[in-house]
Amino acid sequence: MLVPVPNPRAVVTADTLDEAAGLVRAAICPHRLHVLVPPRKSLAFLSSLDLGACGLASLQYGFDVDIDAGCIEDSYLVKWTLAGQGRLQCGERTAITSPRSIVITEPTERTQIRMTSQCHHLTVRVSRRALLAVLAAKLKRAPRKALRFDLEIAMDSDFARAWCELVAHICHVTATAPAAMASEDVRSQYSRTLMEIMLSAAPHSHSASLEERESRESRESRAAAWHVRHARDYIHEHLAEDISVSDIAARVGVTARTLQSGFRRTFNLSPAEYIRRTRVEALHRALLAADGSAGVTDLMMKVGIVNFGRYAQYYREQMGVSPSVTLREKAQY
Repeated sequence: MLVPVPNPRAVVTADTLDEAAGLVRAAICPHRLHVLVPPRKSLAFLSSLDLGACGLASLQYGFDVDIDAGCIEDSYLVKWTLAGQGRLQCGERTAITSPRSIVITEPTERTQIRMTSQCHHLTVRVSRRALLAVLAAKLKRAPRKALRFDLEIAMDSDFARAWCELVAHICHVTATAPAAMASEDVRSQYSRTLMEIMLSAAPHSHSASLEERESRESRESRAAAWHVRHARDYIHEHLAEDISVSDIAARVGVTARTLQSGFRRTFNLSPAEYIRRTRVEALHRALLAADGSAGVTDLMMKVGIVNFGRYAQYYREQMGVSPSVTLREKAQY
């Protein structure tokens, strides 16, 4: 297997310890670097790729080092060890870094890493804010507890297999089709997919809640009466239009009362509440995908929202923050 390199056209090396620390600080996180055995020649190899909410960095030192990253509050680090063996301590938890597992750090805990000269890590930096926003969209509410992953995940797990395949694929595309990777939309989509894999396949503190919600939604979908399914599909297809409950009922050939009853039984929501929730979710996706040229009002109108003040309140209740905060935080990724 070829060693994946995030950006083969921009491989950089450091000839001094200060240069090595500076490269890693810029690509991954600020840290303190302690050399265990003074090297005959200082050398560090780094290749990095910025995907927006996520960033890839391939790192190897030419000497044994201890790294104290402190609390990396704004990011999760997902470490794939390509070669060698080291140690990572996150708070009170310790993991052996080796090709046998993937390690995910906790932003609120002090992270300390030992790398030997044989260690080669491919680290993915994942924005904590962006990941929590994706989690909120999947839960359809703001998370009520911290998002915390298992520290060490075996390489034979579904998560590790999917993660390594995708990261290697991203590196391959960067090497063979750099023009495609130059697109901000392409890079953002890769970031989104990386975060989806983390939340869907890696064990974490919200895994059970996500599985329960997906199971419930699957049951609801199977149990939905034909007129409810048709009405639901019509809502999603015409979300940007001015649609009313009576219009939808007439479209699927039932009375408004029958439609109300069906939605209550299937979703525990009225049709109007379902439209409102769906528009908030569509607005959230639009805010996360915004390129910076559109404002909150423009994005609201694109998903059929005309009562801006009321929907700003709905959004805050459903997502835990205001639309403007989501847009501002997205612009900082």
